[in-house]
Amino acid sequence: MSEIYVFACQRRVPDTWRPPFAPEEARGHKVRLIRLPCSAKLGTVHMLRPFENGIDGVLVMTCPEDGCKSLEGSRRAKIRVREANNVLDEVGLGRTRVMLRQAQGTDEAALLDAIEELAAQTRLLGPNPVKGKSVR
Repeated sequence: MSEIYVFACQRRVPDTWRPPFAPEEARGHKVRLIRLPCSAKLGTVHMLRPFENGIDGVLVMTCPEDGCKSLEGSRRAKIRVREANNVLDEVGLGRTRVMLRQAQGTDEAALLDAIEELAAQTRLLGPNPVKGKSVR
């Protein structure tokens, strides 16, 4: 079972999904949803911090680049996802543990499919070696 954080623009989260205080199960994976006012608010360090706690992957859900209300949010998130993956690759965790998906609406099936795709990618890399260890 993969453990995944989902950082999502509030405009891309289905109404049935509420930010849990503890990970919820989705298609056999532990998923923690963090709603953002806009994906532009997500910094590279926010994407990297969960890996210190043993998370296997991070999914970033944004608006399409041409449909972002803040105009630059999706583009900025894309750049920061690339930066986060570069850092993860440098430390030996692999460069595909952070995935960006742009969504047109709040389609729950698309969100679940993206979670499953990320889980498959992280399975190929193996579990986060920090899992179960205290970093701090």
